[in-house]
Amino acid sequence: MRESPRNWPLLRLALSLFALRLGATMTAVGLPLLVLKEYGSGVQAALTLALELLPNVLFGAVVGDLVDRGDPRRYAMGGALGGALVIPLLPAADALWQIQLLAVASGVAYAFGVPARMSLRTVAVPAGAELRGNALLVSAQRLPNLIGPAVAGLLVPFGMSLLFFTDAAFALLAALLLIGMPAPPPVAADDAGPTAPAAAGGGRRSALALTLRRMFVDNVRELTRLVTKDRFLAVMTLTSFTYMFGFGISKLFLPLYALNHYDSVPGMFGYLAAGIGLGASLGGFLAAAFGRFRQGAVYMTVNVVEGVCWLMLPLLDHPAPAIAVLVLAGAFEAVGTVVFYAEVQSRLAARMTGRYFALLIPLCDAFLVLGVWASGALTGFGELSLAALIAVAMAGPALMLAPGLLGGRRPPPERKTPVAAPAAVSAEE
Repeated sequence: MRESPRNWPLLRLALSLFALRLGATMTAVGLPLLVLKEYGSGVQAALTLALELLPNVLFGAVVGDLVDRGDPRRYAMGGALGGALVIPLLPAADALWQIQLLAVASGVAYAFGVPARMSLRTVAVPAGAELRGNALLVSAQRLPNLIGPAVAGLLVPFGMSLLFFTDAAFALLAALLLIGMPAPPPVAADDAGPTAPAAAGGGRRSALALTLRRMFVDNVRELTRLVTKDRFLAVMTLTSFTYMFGFGISKLFLPLYALNHYDSVPGMFGYLAAGIGLGASLGGFLAAAFGRFRQGAVYMTVNVVEGVCWLMLPLLDHPAPAIAVLVLAGAFEAVGTVVFYAEVQSRLAARMTGRYFALLIPLCDAFLVLGVWASGALTGFGELSLAALIAVAMAGPALMLAPGLLGGRRPPPERKTPVAAPAAVSAEE
């Protein structure tokens, strides 16, 4: 019997995600360092990072509509190429406003690239293999969190220009790796866009109004209907917001914990962050092993265990168990992310995937920022209080909404067009 063909589109997408994230994690280190070094302002560094997220927050609905109605391959490649052109210009800027303008331009590339790659999952991962395929993709996204900052630390002594040019090279590689991806399924005729009578009756202005209404009103309404109709998907969506709130709190909690408990251990914050990255990388590879269990129970369990890990951290005063606990937390976070992606892919129509993530990601970013703000406001209450808030935000909603995760049978995926199967991608060999 002939061995099943290797899924080259999935491998290409995984390598593209790895390259793009590796460069992005390096810029996440280099950009604030550049602002701090040249202008010495932590406030301006934070504002510059926020400006990079602004296009995604403002235009997520538009981007999702364009991705779902167009070719996500072009948007994914275009986003990476746009980033490759903009990022090397950062160290050449001679004014803060120029750096911030380039950060906005980089954010535009990010806004297109992320939902486009999420949409390509429906092409690269065949139906019935959502868990295994998304496990590989999550590993490709998480592994750079461990490698990228370390590479950036090695490159910084040789100059910021080398750091940003390296990021641009990885972005270019991420675009090239998508060449040869199979074409996505065509959009159904009833989703093709504004109807001819409406456009003819109102002229260009009416057509533009209809397009804007579709992007900002109709898409949101349809997504809301689809998500609320599927109780499991609704619970996962809600818990993703509260999880990001807890994750935002951890952004400040972790360096405070490292400074207060391990001031005699230089670089302890980096070790703790690396522990999370290591665990996330391992969890992505191991997530497929949980496919034999009810996915709602897996999703609830990993959220609860991760919350308990953060709650335990202030009680630990030795580096080894603290790092070990964060490795465990990172592993369970990755498993939960794999389950989330796999369930979204199997439950939403392919034509809605880009729009779902284009609206989800800005909201998650908003809850992340809210968590960071809350942690700053609540720092005076102590580490244990912050850790308890992280645990409640991560584990509490999953426990309270457990009936939505554990009850009911999994609905069949809503697809109007078939997703590429392994036999369809064998021609790529």
